[in-house]
Amino acid sequence: IQSSEIYYILEGDAILRINDEPYQLKKDDSVYVPPMSEQYIENTGFTNLQFLCIVEPAWKPEDEIILE
Repeated sequence: IQSSEIYYILEGDAILRINDEPYQLKKDDSVYVPPMSEQYIENTGFTNLQFLCIVEPAWKPEDEIILE
């Protein structure tokens, strides 16, 4: 994504990978994702993962590349 992002964990446990670097996250943790980073988040707990993702500048579909 061409924007920077901040993930804030509301509930649950997760691993957020940024350019293949894993970050273990739990409730009340936050992490900054720089622009143009390859990233994804994975629920690693036994409950639902709830998080906020703050994007600046605002997210646009044409700015995102989905990798499989």
